[in-house]
Amino acid sequence: MTSEDFIEDLRRNGIKLIKNDGSHTEIPPDFLKRATELCNELRCSSITYDIVDPQDSEHTKLSVLDCGYVEL
Repeated sequence: MTSEDFIEDLRRNGIKLIKNDGSHTEIPPDFLKRATELCNELRCSSITYDIVDPQDSEHTKLSVLDCGYVEL
């Protein structure tokens, strides 16, 4: 499964990003591209996002590496 497929699977399963104000928002279709670009702009190796999964409270972080790889 590619990172793009993984992100799309998260979106289909109702995973939401948690914004700074605590509200939830859908993962945008261009999320992976934008997150990878931001990571490269900031010259960091990865960026971590807080997420909420209505079916599994165990996974609360989503990391995007500068190479475009995604992991929970």
